[in-house]
Amino acid sequence: METFSTNSIDPPATEAHGENTPAPPTLRATGRPDTLTAQKIEVGIILQAMLGTPAAAEYLDNNAIARSIALRVLFEPHLRRGHHDAYGIRR
Repeated sequence: METFSTNSIDPPATEAHGENTPAPPTLRATGRPDTLTAQKIEVGIILQAMLGTPAAAEYLDNNAIARSIALRVLFEPHLRRGHHDAYGIRR
């Protein structure tokens, strides 16, 4: 009879989180689950600081950011996720 050590056997692909696999961060820890959307929002904030709100609004609209999100980001900076300086750079 052949014996195998547990180190030589890969866990099944259906196993969501093994003992050695860290669980993915929660939504609260990451801010946004969609990193591409988060990056587009960051660019929009920087554009607003550099070129003004109309340019930022046009960019967000052209990049399929929901209008409700774009309005919140551009007109209610106190509700943004993260802190941005006067140049739109995240601190």
